[in-house]
Amino acid sequence: MKVYFTAAISAKDQFGKNYKAIVETLRELGHKVSADHILKRDMSFIKKETDEEHKKHYKWMVRELSKADLLIAEVSFPSTVHVGHELTLALEKDKPVLALYTEKRKPLLFWGITSEKFYVAEYNLRNIKSVLEGSIDYLAEQMDARFNFFISPKIGNYLDWIAKKRKMPRAVYLRRLIEKDMVMNKKYKKS
Repeated sequence: MKVYFTAAISAKDQFGKNYKAIVETLRELGHKVSADHILKRDMSFIKKETDEEHKKHYKWMVRELSKADLLIAEVSFPSTVHVGHELTLALEKDKPVLALYTEKRKPLLFWGITSEKFYVAEYNLRNIKSVLEGSIDYLAEQMDARFNFFISPKIGNYLDWIAKKRKMPRAVYLRRLIEKDMVMNKKYKKS
């Protein structure tokens, strides 16, 4: 699985050992992890970057998030803008998100997120492997299978109209139609 890892760079002095342990454990479990943007950078490096370099990094981050199957965020450090933004972007892209925190560092804001694709877990350096395995197994069940199919312009116009009128993404509308048909289809229920 492709994993995008994020954490508070400003808290590396305090939690860097944890960040490294999470990434190493993910790699041991066979996952491909994008984490150098956290592990190999620090605040002094970031402060020296130009506006153009910040823009380039942002575009890279959005691209990496889009390619990832899962975002894992270490959220023990209270509230950083970039971690929260990355987490929100991942959920908007319908990516599963695992938020990890250490004992007595439970992030309060995240408890308002009700998505099944958002999972919060407490960990320590002794149980990180089992926490990651269990959490990733749970989130893997929440992942959507993707497929592409072609539609006529007429159907595309209708789906655009539905999206505007019902304030609902096209994919959600199609998914609901299929789910409704599954409930109504007696032959499917018997199988």
